Amino acid sequence: MQIYILHGYVDGLIDPVVSTDYSSVFDAMKTAYESALEDVKQTPDEQDCTFLNGYSATAVVCGDWHEWEISVAELPEEALINNERGDHE
Repeated sequence: MQIYILHGYVDGLIDPVVSTDYSSVFDAMKTAYESALEDVKQTPDEQDCTFLNGYSATAVVCGDWHEWEISVAELPEEALINNERGDHE
């Protein structure tokens, strides 16, 4: 099973968003990206460095870089089975 982890840096490290549902993690990244750009006037250079794609986003605002990335990790089936039984290692 795959898990998706949104992490990034916006005036410091952000709290990660973790889910097995890619679309919910992407939506969290897109919302943060759009919020960073809301009511902001960017220079042409800042606009050139600003983007949102499937697994990462960067917004440059007043020279400050806001970056997000979605990482994918494989959660071993063994971990799921142990968790269902309440086993802890």
